[in-house]
Amino acid sequence: MAINAEEWLQGWVAKNLTPGYVDAKAEMQDEAKTCVADAEAAGITIAQIKEAAGGDLETYLVRQQNAGTDEEVKRLGGET
Repeated sequence: MAINAEEWLQGWVAKNLTPGYVDAKAEMQDEAKTCVADAEAAGITIAQIKEAAGGDLETYLVRQQNAGTDEEVKRLGGET
């Protein structure tokens, strides 16, 4: 059965990113490298991951990081 890269990426984000705001995609370089390595180990190509991320994995990870942080702040009763 083929792995759905988009679903895999969403799962990876949920497991590997922790709350905390990020301003620049350069801050996500290490996470992007880890994500690509994990994806390849799961049988997903770099091209599939980039496509699932909308073309730019680091920018995608920044957006997901900040969205997850916003959700956590709201969950704890704060404001974003």
